[in-house]
Amino acid sequence: MAKNERGFHEFMPQDVWKWKLIESKLEELMSLYDYQEIRLAILQDHKVLHDGITALMEDREALKVEEHVLSLSGPDDDISLLSLRPEGTISVLHHTARMIRQGENYRFYYHGPMFRKSQDLLPMEFYQLGVEFLGSESILSENEVICLGMKICRELGLSDVSLEINSFGCKDCQRPFAKALRDYLDSNKGELCTTCYKELYANPMADSTCQRNSCRTCMVSAPKITDYLCDKCKENFIRVKRVQANLAHQYKVNPTLVKNFSYYNETVFDFLVEHNGKPLVIGGGGRYDYLSEKITGKMIPAVGFYLNLDTIFEVMEERQVFSAVTRPFSVYICAQSSDLEIMMLQIATELHQHGITTVLNPDLGETDKDKDEALAKGCSLMIILRDNNIREGKLLLFNLVKQHPQYLPLNQLVDEILIARKALI
Repeated sequence: MAKNERGFHEFMPQDVWKWKLIESKLEELMSLYDYQEIRLAILQDHKVLHDGITALMEDREALKVEEHVLSLSGPDDDISLLSLRPEGTISVLHHTARMIRQGENYRFYYHGPMFRKSQDLLPMEFYQLGVEFLGSESILSENEVICLGMKICRELGLSDVSLEINSFGCKDCQRPFAKALRDYLDSNKGELCTTCYKELYANPMADSTCQRNSCRTCMVSAPKITDYLCDKCKENFIRVKRVQANLAHQYKVNPTLVKNFSYYNETVFDFLVEHNGKPLVIGGGGRYDYLSEKITGKMIPAVGFYLNLDTIFEVMEERQVFSAVTRPFSVYICAQSSDLEIMMLQIATELHQHGITTVLNPDLGETDKDKDEALAKGCSLMIILRDNNIREGKLLLFNLVKQHPQYLPLNQLVDEILIARKALI
């Protein structure tokens, strides 16, 4: 899957058909679970986006997140009123809040390009699926979205997908945990790099992504949110684990599982697969009951997840998942005499009426060269038009799969192709 030097996608035909397979599978599964597709604007209102993403963050954390949003600037480098969308949850809440009624449930999904700045603050594009279940505080809602995420990964050929889960508790759980962690950070400040100290102090649920051994060793003994859960959150987490165990989903509790956005509460999770001998996170999500009230003024309990479709695509490519997919039956049509364009188009039109894909060679060619081109295009049959054959009322049909040529009367051509299609697929 090619990206240009700026980090933006360039999908060529050899990849587009694979993306269409992924998208069709997503649509099929979303329909089974009664999720409705919504389409979000690529250009987002900068203020709405900023207010939503930083709604539950402290100033230091908000600044760090803000610098990774890809905003459009004018010639004077002033921040524009527009940003390229970095995720979908904020937009979904902002645009659907007015239609949501208390006591009703809403299931939405969306997929497409997202934009952010990398760790090096370079612009990048990535493709993402987002799923949002709005309106329910029930344990069923979060188990449903987890099941859907697991199902999608398995249906895409990632049968080894596993689940890591944690609980961030409610506000009553998070306050004493945050105090305990900050006390720990102050006591062990000498063992941590400046970045880790500042980021974890600003957001105790964050992942600093630091690889320094001293930082990682220090955080092993740090307080864990699971030790501060109230009775209700503890019971809810037990119920979530019980459901996942009974559904035979491979999972483990990871008390150090974190999210860089601080708007999550209670159940959070990641989806992982094995890649190059190591676990690779391909998506994740969680419950975010407090976010909507901050950005819309309306309390909407919610849970959702994302899947990184770029990463999933690359894993599917490496595992040769796409190679098992049969290409569509198609017929190559070429002429080896001039002035046969009308007949080529007439034959193609008739085949199209039967749902058969055609590849027309606009240039006069030779048999061996045409055959190589037809094979390169993945065609199963090749029709060769020549003046001398047409005067005799026949055409040459070459079966490229069986390497068998045969001359056919013009009025039998389509019937023979339909028979061949049935035999070959």
